[in-house]
Amino acid sequence: RHAASNFKIPLTITHFQETSIINIDRSNMEDLIGKIVMKDATTPAQTNAAMKGKSLVLLYFSASWCPPCRAFTPILKEFYEKCCKPNEVEIVFISSDRDIKSFNEYFGKMPWISLPGDDKVTKAKLSKTFEINGIPHLLVLDAKTGHFVTNNAKGEVGNVANDFEKGNALIASWKAKESVPLKDAVFSEKKTAIGTVLAFFLKQPFFLVALVYLVQNFGKLKSKLGL
Repeated sequence: RHAASNFKIPLTITHFQETSIINIDRSNMEDLIGKIVMKDATTPAQTNAAMKGKSLVLLYFSASWCPPCRAFTPILKEFYEKCCKPNEVEIVFISSDRDIKSFNEYFGKMPWISLPGDDKVTKAKLSKTFEINGIPHLLVLDAKTGHFVTNNAKGEVGNVANDFEKGNALIASWKAKESVPLKDAVFSEKKTAIGTVLAFFLKQPFFLVALVYLVQNFGKLKSKLGL
């Protein structure tokens, strides 16, 4: 929520899901985002038809009331037109707008497809599954399987700026990555960092033993060193 005065635009608006719904464990895009998507505010389409021929799909969690989202959407729009469309990449808007009018107005400025603006159940499932705690958020999935590719697409797209050669190279790097089934994927950066530390100590047990020794003998060492 934004303060009434002295307001500075944050990089990400944090919000939390209060709905408790079990994680999605299906693999294909129709099971993941539903059978119907919107091509525009009034035109529905079958998800399978919209995904035909696509290699990747980007889920874009955003809302019209979020200043960082409004700042990022034009950047993503240019990336979509110049890089995604020629490379068989689709984007699906996952709206956090509070009413259908706001959704229609915001989605009307986007060239990609969307979840239906009133489909709050699927939106809540996706937010929970991908551990979305802030917007704007952009992640990449394999369009054929629904498997996870990367969670940091917003930062990567932002780094491309207007260099569309870099944009094409970025998409090629996503396609080259091995996608991971959702049940095996790690979406949280915090969890990833913890996992990296644990993996290091498991591979280098000497350092873990040394760390335990230091913790257990810190007082004695401190006295010997006169600290």
